[in-house]
Amino acid sequence: MPSKNAIQNSAASMPMPLVIMALISSLLLLLVGGSLFFFPEFARSRWVWSLTPFNTRFLGAIYLASLVALSMLLVTHRRALASRLMVPMMWVFTTVVLVVSCLQIEQFDLTRRTTAIWFGVYAADCLGSSYYLWHYRKPIFTVSQPLPRRWQRYLQWQAAVLGVYGFGLLLLPAQFGLFWPWPLDALHCQLYSAMFLTGAAGAALLARQATAMEIWAFGLIQLTLSSLVLVGVVIVDLAVRRINWGSFGNWAWMGAVLLLAIAGLALVLASRSAIANQ
Repeated sequence: MPSKNAIQNSAASMPMPLVIMALISSLLLLLVGGSLFFFPEFARSRWVWSLTPFNTRFLGAIYLASLVALSMLLVTHRRALASRLMVPMMWVFTTVVLVVSCLQIEQFDLTRRTTAIWFGVYAADCLGSSYYLWHYRKPIFTVSQPLPRRWQRYLQWQAAVLGVYGFGLLLLPAQFGLFWPWPLDALHCQLYSAMFLTGAAGAALLARQATAMEIWAFGLIQLTLSSLVLVGVVIVDLAVRRINWGSFGNWAWMGAVLLLAIAGLALVLASRSAIANQ
């Protein structure tokens, strides 16, 4: 039986430094993600490295989905949601991006101010999430309900597939980058691996134990990201006509993204009644 202090600790608000960190990151994500996705020409001319139209909107989708995740923390202020799901996912994403950026540093113009901002922001986010990952290393008691067996199996399967593909993009970019509707260089393959590895981490955490709020949050993030990716790819291809729609592999890639969007929506719907009863 958990102690009264443990129960109160689970309902506690996030510490103020984490709130400030989430607020600053949200403002940056709104600016960067919004410009990349909705104003690609403006963003491309000011970006840290050269971007193609597909990569511009794809990065925008990633940042806007990250904005949704941090916005949930700012709205709910739930310490348990931060410690059990958001901080681990934030740590995976920022750590992978920072490591890849250091390994691919020749792709950056070190004389530009934006390059210094890029490395400074990701270093700060990586250090901050690392601190809170350690700070929350002891499990926080939450009233969690076991997921239906079918959802546990699905999330385990999703974590495995996303993890394998994410590590493939990271370690073997030339090979795994071939399974993509548009050409990717090593830098983008490895940067995009952060998205898949973050999704794998979140799915694996939920497959073990989850509250209704955590299921809702993860489902909404997944739905947002997948939907924006699909919309972005279609919008860009209508303009540039570069994707070979006669290729089964391209249809399979789009179908996999659509499946993730459907699964995200299903998670959101499945958690609604449980959240209302909490």
